[in-house]
Amino acid sequence: NKELDHFVHSATHDLRSPIAHLKGIIHIIRQENDPEKVEELLDLMQVSLNRQDQFISDIIDYSKSKRSGIIVEPLSLAKIIDDVMLQLHYVHDQNDIEIKKQIEVDEIFSDSLRLKIILNNLLSNAVKYADETKLNRFISIKTFQKDDQYVIEVEDNGIGIQPEHHEAIFEMFFVTNSNKGSGLGLSIVQEAAQKMNGTIAVVSELGKGSTFTLTVPKN
Repeated sequence: NKELDHFVHSATHDLRSPIAHLKGIIHIIRQENDPEKVEELLDLMQVSLNRQDQFISDIIDYSKSKRSGIIVEPLSLAKIIDDVMLQLHYVHDQNDIEIKKQIEVDEIFSDSLRLKIILNNLLSNAVKYADETKLNRFISIKTFQKDDQYVIEVEDNGIGIQPEHHEAIFEMFFVTNSNKGSGLGLSIVQEAAQKMNGTIAVVSELGKGSTFTLTVPKN
């Protein structure tokens, strides 16, 4: 009940906040005669709507992960990664980010829904938190087998995460930058990983980048 109360309170706030923001911008636009200023305000509205859309998408993913049972089926990690990257191409400007793939393990038996949710969040974050000051930006995706586990690593040379936030980023609604995310993404990742009896861990250095490691059991 406490978790539900916290979710409802935070979700309601995050759903209403962009609406209040949009109302304020519309009020300003009605009084603005400068076309360039109106264009800037419309861009702000687009950003606010994009955040709202992402937040609703995160809530849907969270609900799916919470309610769905584990469905183990044959799948291709390479295909899931390609599908996620293709989807992100239309959402984020990632043309100048090099994508490196090292797929040592491809065909596996696992939960397709949760792997898609996890990879979508990890890769989306790697794009969103890219370091714009760096010329050679990259995202590296590796899959391999270690003992009786499958391992998926997502590494980037983005802005990195402060040491004191390494554990907190997996908490529901925790954000390091309110303009970048809803604070649900990594809590969804952890929820999905735990459902599969797996783990998610992060190694990150501020200003240098981050590596997220997902491990899921073979059986």
